[in-house]
Amino acid sequence: MERSLSSIFFLIAAVTISIGAGAWWLQRVAFTPDATRESAAAILEETDIRVELNALITSTAAPALGVDAVQLGNYLENVVLSTRPGAAEMAPITERIHHHIIGNTDEQVVLIGADLVPVVRDELAYDAAPITLPITTIGVLNNFRISLGWVALVSTAIGLVAFVLGVFARPERSDWVRGIGEFFVALAVSLVLFGYLIPVQLLTAIDNQTWTHAIPRLAGRTTPMVFGTSLVLVVVGGALILGAAGGGKRRQSFSPLAGARYRGGRDAGWS
Repeated sequence: MERSLSSIFFLIAAVTISIGAGAWWLQRVAFTPDATRESAAAILEETDIRVELNALITSTAAPALGVDAVQLGNYLENVVLSTRPGAAEMAPITERIHHHIIGNTDEQVVLIGADLVPVVRDELAYDAAPITLPITTIGVLNNFRISLGWVALVSTAIGLVAFVLGVFARPERSDWVRGIGEFFVALAVSLVLFGYLIPVQLLTAIDNQTWTHAIPRLAGRTTPMVFGTSLVLVVVGGALILGAAGGGKRRQSFSPLAGARYRGGRDAGWS
């Protein structure tokens, strides 16, 4: 199927708007800290993160509580850090850490006794000495966070301009159908790229620090939805593209000009 000017603009719009949507999705899912139980539970699924937090909290809280460090560590692992109710208590702490590792703030994460009371479930923890978590901003995550905002903004702007140009180029019905189909397919690819490949595969390949693994854990919450939605988009988009191609061929096979104009006759259209 030969491309018209409108279909070219629509293709550019489909690709760039899809990239912008994918960047926005990754930013929302993995680079927007919150204090929800779901986010904390996802982060705490990473064993190394649990071990690090357990060691830090135990070393501070055990002396204040007057309990054995090993006993407290086992309690934190089995009752708090690896359970959903425990994740709810850890959520304010993981939110602050999340802000720090992606570069939203330069302030160190300092835990005081009041932070530890709901975690260890003992008011004696109020007397625990403050502890500064040895967690720093991760450059790769900070750069990705900044880049995602620009990619979402610039790509979407380019896509909207291309779409408007495509409309002014007076598209035919087949151009609209093909453009929608290509948008669905491009959006599916973008969702897999930004919803799975970049956060789950690429980031940890570039930087393998303990807290970098919080990002794939957060993105992993939506992986089934990402792949399911992408599959539906590819099927629907492919059907629309094939339908537009078939429609174009049918229009070409029925010429609006009478055959007599080509064969000649009493009033031939060609001289």
